[in-house]
Formats: sequence, structure tokens, C-alpha cells
Amino acid sequence: MKFFAVLLTIIFVSSCSTTIPVKVRKPAELNIGSARTIAVMDFDFRGSWDFDAGDKDSKKALGAFMKAIEKQNKKLNPKTAYPGKNVSDHLVAKLVQNGYYTVIERSKMDEILNEQSLSLSGLVDDEQVVQVGNMIGAQALITGSGTYSVKDIGEWEKYKEKKKNKDGKKVTIEKERYNIVRHVNTQITFRIIDVSTGSVIASKNNKASNKSNSWKYKSSGKNESAAAKGLKDWKPIVADQVSKILDKTIKQIAPHTVTQKREIEEGESKKMKSALEYAKRDLWDEAKEIWDKVSAAKKTKKEDRIAATYNLGLFYEVFGFLNDAEIYYEKAYKLSSDSKYLDAKARVKKRRKEVEKLRMQEERE
Repeated sequence: MKFFAVLLTIIFVSSCSTTIPVKVRKPAELNIGSARTIAVMDFDFRGSWDFDAGDKDSKKALGAFMKAIEKQNKKLNPKTAYPGKNVSDHLVAKLVQNGYYTVIERSKMDEILNEQSLSLSGLVDDEQVVQVGNMIGAQALITGSGTYSVKDIGEWEKYKEKKKNKDGKKVTIEKERYNIVRHVNTQITFRIIDVSTGSVIASKNNKASNKSNSWKYKSSGKNESAAAKGLKDWKPIVADQVSKILDKTIKQIAPHTVTQKREIEEGESKKMKSALEYAKRDLWDEAKEIWDKVSAAKKTKKEDRIAATYNLGLFYEVFGFLNDAEIYYEKAYKLSSDSKYLDAKARVKKRRKEVEKLRMQEERE
């Protein structure tokens, strides 16, 4: 069984523990079979735009808003300005960066399709897609579709402001302004088709929205036109959501690396502090040597023995020796009766299953 490399970076965060970000290799979430050579078809990606002007003078507001938007973004019609090819190109780039699949180049695909008087955009059913997959030498094809919606919601708001009057006294006056909040939602569904059978081996719908931080996309002005001019462009928002969705897609269909946090316990003695300094500098063998001695010494204080035992479990976990990690976490629990060490043991058990799944995925040809 091969061990999977783990990159460690140490960050000192408090007087009682040190947090380490640990980069861990994870298996694909979905069962994607044995395919390793893939091609990505152009996605069908369509947009929509809507404006809710509120109750007051909605027709007038809509007219003013549209004039401002058209002047601001003459060529950025939300319905057509983000083509599906952009999505598929981004997915190809992320797949290449991930490195698990061999991705057939678009130029090679176009060359073969041109010889057959075909085009990616002209493929209308799975049977045609499979035929193309065989022609270009792909084991699997990724197809997809999605939508993005841009909805701008406007309303008048009354607010109070303090100003000095002619006599120099501060007075409160009531004013009115027009607010527009831009809401953007994106969803993409992908399908992976096995070229040898024509069957769909994986499919998932993923979504993204700016709802939780829509306040960032709010613009205010003295009227509808002024508020519209201050709105952030919708296209970068869609691009960011597409990127997040495709990052999630990669995790679903390919082994990938994630960052998780772990804590090293510092203990109380000078030896434990010394071991911590070694560990903070990625000198793990030297740190482990001290933890071994502290854990085994008869005169060691209980607190240090527990910390050293736990740290040994952490050492074995992050370097892939999961059986040893489980043993030391169990020892730490028996010494302390602290359930957090059982949580660490349970984490190792879960990791063992992930490693086996990862091994099977990465050994496929």
C-alpha cells in the first residue's frame, strides 16, 4: 500500500496549542469508473435578467434603469454574454491543473470533427456524443448544461441625516434615496458518459449564489439612474460562481487535495517546548524523538505524557501511518479520559477508508 504525501505548514497561534494546516489527498466523491482519458463538450449555458422596481412608479423606474444599464453595458446582455464554451474551457483548465485525467485538446477534437463535417455545438444526443468520443480516442465525455440569472431589485428608502441650518444648529432632515440590490444565481449540471457503453456514469447538479453577501452588490443614488450606474458588473459575479461550481465538480469526479487543520499539544516541560520548536520548523523526526522519550519516561508529569502521546498519534496520522496513529490516540484517551482523543481516533478510521478508496482510484488504468 503506498503512502500519500502530506505537506505541513506550521502556524503558532496560542500559548497552549499550535495549529497546523495539513494538505490531505482525498478521493473523488462520485464513482467515475476506470476512464482516465476524457473530452469536454461545449456546455449549453443560458442567462436571464429581471428587474423589480418596487411599488412606486415601477414603469418610470424600469425605463430609467434600462437606459442606464444599456449605456453602461452595451455589449453585455446577460442573456447571451456568457456562452457555454466559457464554462467548458474553464472546466478543461481545472481538469488539467488537477492532473488526474488526460484531457483531449480542443484543437484535436475540432480537427477530427471537421473531417467528419461535424461540430461540438451540433451534437444533439448521447448516441452522437459516443460516436464522437470513439473518433477522438476518449474513454469518457463530459457534457453539461446550466443557467444563470441576474435579478436587480430596486426600492425607495427614507433615511435621516443631520445637517446644520442657517443658524448653525444641527437639525435632522428626512431624505429619500433609491437602492438597487443585484442578485445572481448560477446552476450547472454535468454528465459523464462512458464511451464504451454510452451510459451515464456520473451526474450532478451544483449551484452558487451571492444571496449571503448580496449587500456587497448594493448601489444607492438620488434616483433610479444614479443607483443603476453604481451597480457592479454582473459578469464577474457569474464568472466567480462558475469557478466555484467547477471547483466543486472537480472534487466530485477526481481525486484532489484539501487543507485540514490539526493541533499540536505543547505540554508544560522544557522538553515539550523544545519538541514544539522542532515541529514548528518542520523538523518532525527530532520532535518525534523527544515525544517518544517524554511518553516513555517514568517521571514524566501526566499532562506531558498525555500531550506527547497525542502528538505521536498526530505525527503518524499526518505521515500516513494510520494504524500507529490509532494506537496512540487510544493511549491518549486512556490516559486522560478526554473524548477529543476518541474523536481523533474516529477521524483516523474514516481516513483509512478514504485512503483505500483513493488507492483504488489512482491505480486504475
